[in-house]
Amino acid sequence: MSDFQASPGWLERRLLSLPDGAVLRMVFLGVLAMGASMLAQDVLDVAGEAGDRERVTRTEPLRLPQPQPGDQIRPYLPRAAPVGPDRGEPVLPGYPEVAPSEGMARAMSFHLGEGGVASAVGRIDAGTAEAFRHFLEDDGEDVRRIVLHSPGGSVRDAIAMSRLIRERALETEVPADGYCASACPLVLAGGVRRSAGEASWVGVHQVYALPGAERKGTRDLDSSVAQIQTTIAECQSLLVDMGVDPRLWIHAMQTPANELYVLTPDELRDLRLVGEAEGEPAA
Repeated sequence: MSDFQASPGWLERRLLSLPDGAVLRMVFLGVLAMGASMLAQDVLDVAGEAGDRERVTRTEPLRLPQPQPGDQIRPYLPRAAPVGPDRGEPVLPGYPEVAPSEGMARAMSFHLGEGGVASAVGRIDAGTAEAFRHFLEDDGEDVRRIVLHSPGGSVRDAIAMSRLIRERALETEVPADGYCASACPLVLAGGVRRSAGEASWVGVHQVYALPGAERKGTRDLDSSVAQIQTTIAECQSLLVDMGVDPRLWIHAMQTPANELYVLTPDELRDLRLVGEAEGEPAA
């Protein structure tokens, strides 16, 4: 064993020169600062979760500026509709309420108007596609156009509705000042002729799993991811079948689930989400 002992380094000399208790105070202050940082992050996380809960549960319309080219990302409201100084209430044939935006928090309902037009208003929940089929069979024999005002919801039901619309050669429309978000554009895509009125919002975002899957374990999370991938493939397949440019889904994949990419009128035309479906006869 060598008798050689290295001289203390700069940091060690600095610590040795400090008064008694100073090192402990420094350690204490460091731990305190770290704790404060962790607490601040926890507060931010809780605030974020609270804000997300408010967004998801909000049923009152939210004032938002009208999207413009290059400024098209807006908060996604799954149970409410955007309003603004340049937006009014949409006209929905057969719908009995004065303020149809209030129907965004309810399961989609179907209303028969005049002249072969019907309105579909509200959330697309599990079972909505079957309710839509029953509506067409029972009351919609003469329906030729479906007017949509919906924040979206169940992708699988939206796909089923879209295919039923195409099967019956119906037209689809988002009215002026209307709202068609999330899964709703998939329903819009089913029309043999599709239109979107002035100041209407047609927007897409990522497909997402039901809350809680990430906390149930790796197997459940893997299953959720697999289901999402399958659903994405089904969405793209639907768009191709309906004559819509599948590039539409690039905008969806790039937009977080809590936000909405609102398509401009030019994008709606370029992506063929409005216009007459290719290869389909006019209704």
